[in-house]
Amino acid sequence: MSLTRYRIGEMPGTPTVTDDMMLLTALYGFGVGILLTFLAKRLRQRWMIFWGSGLSVLSLGYLLADWVGWL
Repeated sequence: MSLTRYRIGEMPGTPTVTDDMMLLTALYGFGVGILLTFLAKRLRQRWMIFWGSGLSVLSLGYLLADWVGWL
């Protein structure tokens, strides 16, 4: 017997994350990735170049996939 409770008016199984929230997160990740990469080059931190560039590339990939309609 499941005793799961929901808020009034909330349907079970409704998504709590919308597409707009994902797009905003991807835009934010793209900006932060570029900033981290720029700072890492100035501070000569190879690990931060790796993570910053990876974050920006993956965020850009998500944005392009959404723009093309693959998502």
